[in-house]
Amino acid sequence: MLGKLILSVGLFLAGVQAQQAANCDYLSLKCGSALLGAPYNYTTAQLVAAVNDTASIPIITVAQLSETLFHCTDILGAITGNAYCFAGCDTKAGVRNDQCIV
Repeated sequence: MLGKLILSVGLFLAGVQAQQAANCDYLSLKCGSALLGAPYNYTTAQLVAAVNDTASIPIITVAQLSETLFHCTDILGAITGNAYCFAGCDTKAGVRNDQCIV
């Protein structure tokens, strides 16, 4: 029984470490579409919460979350909404920060 408990705790901690590895980079800007997909796999609920905590973003639909720019605020993967990109959000391959299309 104790062995199963130790194994369970070990597997849980390994899962936590795997999740931390997939967090967005500290101080980077990422489009919602990038955060919803691999390797980040943030949930819609996490993006909605980040937008709701940001007064500068207007009320948007769930579908518009992918066109929203998010700021990665700490090394644990916390995010906050940065801006809703009216003309779309551009994911930059090989570049740290995504940006709104102007």
